[in-house]
Amino acid sequence: MAAFRIKPIPKIGALLRSHFFAGLLVLIPLGVIGWIIGLALGAIWRLQEILPSEWQPESIFKDPSLAFFFNFAFTVAGALILALAISVLGWSSKQFLGQKTLELIADVIQRIPVVRSVYSALDQLLRTMTAGGGQQFNRVVYIEYPRKGIYALAFVTGPARGPNLPSGYLNVYVPTTPNPTSGFHLIIPEADVRESHMKVEEAFKTILSLGIAQPSKGP
Repeated sequence: MAAFRIKPIPKIGALLRSHFFAGLLVLIPLGVIGWIIGLALGAIWRLQEILPSEWQPESIFKDPSLAFFFNFAFTVAGALILALAISVLGWSSKQFLGQKTLELIADVIQRIPVVRSVYSALDQLLRTMTAGGGQQFNRVVYIEYPRKGIYALAFVTGPARGPNLPSGYLNVYVPTTPNPTSGFHLIIPEADVRESHMKVEEAFKTILSLGIAQPSKGP
């Protein structure tokens, strides 16, 4: 059996240059998930505030420790009930009656002028992510933007479909530097994109570092 070997920890300078952005890309999703969970638990914790003052734990239990324990137990139970309710909702959405109910709700939302645009965009995004279509975001390409002869890194988000739009077009996202959370959505012919053969992490490193951190040249 091969011996387990631990790679030596690089020096501080090399560690910051090579692994800072990789750690950042790991930390940001975890931070967002933690923030959402914190909001949900905080909302459950404050549910007892809607009770009459004489029914609140601080009034029933004279010992503050017992009141805190009751609030903690109530929050844990509420979180479990919420998780169970969401799971039941997910299960029912896959059944015939649940699908018809969701279609009816979606049809009502589609009749509301402003809300329908937001709902449609979010619904398509989530369907893409959960159905595996989001894997196409891993495709990093070069496009000539903002004019011929100047290249920009872009992420392919999927094939473009729309009224009067020819086939063979792609939706691409061109991030800005050094803030990749803002950028431009472009619809361009697939023939006009050039494969970069870069990983998403490598592309983000290049964008965030203003081009200083570049991947090694391929074959």
